Amino acid sequence: MTSPQPPACGAALALLPGGPVPDVSRVGRHKQRYGDSGERLVAGCIPVKFSGCPKSAEHVQVCMITTTSGKGLVFPKGGWEDDESVESAAQRETVEEAGVRGMLEEPLLGVFPFTSGKYYIQEGQSAATPGRCKAYIYVMHVAEELPCWPESNDRQRVWCSISEAARQCKHQWMREALQAWVRRRGWDESLAAASASGGSVGAGVSTGVQQQAPEVASAGDGEIRFGSTSLHFGDDSRAFDFKAAAAAAAVGPCVSSNST
Repeated sequence: MTSPQPPACGAALALLPGGPVPDVSRVGRHKQRYGDSGERLVAGCIPVKFSGCPKSAEHVQVCMITTTSGKGLVFPKGGWEDDESVESAAQRETVEEAGVRGMLEEPLLGVFPFTSGKYYIQEGQSAATPGRCKAYIYVMHVAEELPCWPESNDRQRVWCSISEAARQCKHQWMREALQAWVRRRGWDESLAAASASGGSVGAGVSTGVQQQAPEVASAGDGEIRFGSTSLHFGDDSRAFDFKAAAAAAAVGPCVSSNST
């Protein structure tokens, strides 16, 4: 079997903080990897950053993104292709969908099977098979947030606490991946205690640095703060306003470099 070829130099640099910003996302399935049982292989990240020291659950901010349909919050992930390593695939999908770059936490967080609502046709097959997938998920420690990225016109970034991320996550398997990282860090008890007491872990998330833009919507004190590229909320938010997020995406701030 031929070993996968490493990505071209420019493509590899685009995965690293400070590297060139990719213009567009990869498209097509002609290089898609499949498992031994025909399942589609995908890779992605749970992007995180720490707002203070020590590096505790109370200081974690988790990055999620809106789906292109606007029907939920997810972690960035996508197809693992045959010309890249699983690490490169996870980094590439994260910068394409969420516009963040950083260092991957080793080892791999885990492999999470799931079923998508799509059907896939593998090369050499005439019939589509159910959307069985395996997701290879890493945790990324974010070092850079891009103001514009390949899918910034279609998605919004959302920074929130661990507890809020678990509540807002659209897919159960992604929630299980987040829980696996919590267990790895030994934070099970602190998060459980906060939940049992009615408290919040990581509430009052700071807005960080964003481009200045007219405010699109406000959901009240401490709930959701909308900017041009990122949304931020803490544990006291009641619901994510997807309609407002779609409006924020519609007004910018980026125009794809390949648009006419």
